[in-house]
Amino acid sequence: MAQDIIGSPEYGQTMQKLEEIKRISPQGTEYWRARDINLMLGYPAFDKFEPVIERARESLVANNIDDSHHIARTSKLMGGGKGSQREGVDYFLTRAACYLIAMNGDSSKPQIAAAQAYFAVQTRRMEESDMQRKDEKRLELRDKVSGSMKRVSGVAQEAGVASSRQGIFHDQRYLGLYEAPSSAVKASKGLSRGDNLFDRAGPLELSAHDFQMNLAADIISKDKVRGERAAIETNLQVAKRVRKTIKDSGGTLSEALPLEEHIGEVRKRMTGKRTKSLPKSRPSK
Repeated sequence: MAQDIIGSPEYGQTMQKLEEIKRISPQGTEYWRARDINLMLGYPAFDKFEPVIERARESLVANNIDDSHHIARTSKLMGGGKGSQREGVDYFLTRAACYLIAMNGDSSKPQIAAAQAYFAVQTRRMEESDMQRKDEKRLELRDKVSGSMKRVSGVAQEAGVASSRQGIFHDQRYLGLYEAPSSAVKASKGLSRGDNLFDRAGPLELSAHDFQMNLAADIISKDKVRGERAAIETNLQVAKRVRKTIKDSGGTLSEALPLEEHIGEVRKRMTGKRTKSLPKSRPSK
């Protein structure tokens, strides 16, 4: 049925009108004004449209969403008799608010049915776009952490940390960031000893490790730290300072951050999307 609505003339007209009257805030957020959409949704009398807005507001509140972020009362100067003007009530509405208004409207009105389909499709597209941006950010961070680990490992080796002792050097980062060795951190998060935490860490946790490794590499190099023991101790102290910064700023400590989907699945999903976006090859003549 939704597909039938999407292919209908009403859907095409509604989509075009909603796109035409859509506004963009200075922050780049899409929004609509209630008095721009009430007529096109089949509510010629604005006082009959306000209860639909109120039902949308109630839906937001019922889902523990701050309604003031989606429905904001404002005013609009409107023409009156003999060229006079009067101030009328109006509302700023986000995409989510408009979607709920459509869902709470009279679905027997073809305009409402078309608006429901429009906002459902656009909301899904927005969710997919947000997911893609999230995937891209996580992949970028994961690759960045790999580079940072190579950098600090090289700096540690130059300072005198033997290859066979690199594991001890890197474990200081865990002792400082989590106040526990890497084996205990993995166990507490439900990972096995052979798992790579970075493959399941989210952006915040990856960022903490990335910052600590780059800062440690910079300090060891700049202060000309020499000797295995000094390099290992420096790495630990840098990690402790990073943890303190997170704690003092009210951030979530690394051990409390949840695991996320394995990075391999994210990479596979993104590779699939890139493959689909490639132009199809034509058979050679």
